[in-house]
Amino acid sequence: MALEIETKFVLTDFASVRAALARAGGARLSRVFEENLVLDTPAGDVRRRGMVLRLRRDAVGRVTLKLPVEASAGKGLKVRQELETGVADVAVLETIFGHLGYRPALRYEKVRETWQWHDVAVCLDRLPFGRYLEIEGPAGSIPPAAAVLGLSMDRALTATYHELFQAHLAVKGLPPADSFVFSPAERRELLACLAGDQNT
Repeated sequence: MALEIETKFVLTDFASVRAALARAGGARLSRVFEENLVLDTPAGDVRRRGMVLRLRRDAVGRVTLKLPVEASAGKGLKVRQELETGVADVAVLETIFGHLGYRPALRYEKVRETWQWHDVAVCLDRLPFGRYLEIEGPAGSIPPAAAVLGLSMDRALTATYHELFQAHLAVKGLPPADSFVFSPAERRELLACLAGDQNT
């Protein structure tokens, strides 16, 4: 079981962060299109217990169980236990979970570009409702990483992407919705950019 310690920041674009990472000796590891499916019982038992059961498909398939959020490790940091393992066939596992009473609760997509800087992972996430940066690693390493990228921990976020989406809808005066996926046209454009190794 791994301990996940992370924080998020809202960005308007990724160019300055990419440049800062390159100057600081960061290494880009991957850039993938993610499809995520969150499962729950019809009564919402998993969410009610503060957990997340997720199936993810990008370059590989994975199943993840995130346990309830623990006490903070510092300002702007979220801490929780995470269990994750690879899956050969995500569709088959979804069917298995379905027979056990778990149904799709929400779907979400993003383009994730992952960099490594010392002992932290820096993820540039393009979502249908905005651009975000996530830093994950040891609690003591996250604030220095944020500083190198020109980000202040005073602006760090501990909300989930689902919670940030709800806030986005509220600001726009739109009704609540759980799933956030790209339009078919956006999806085609993003996949074309990824295939041509163009920045998104």
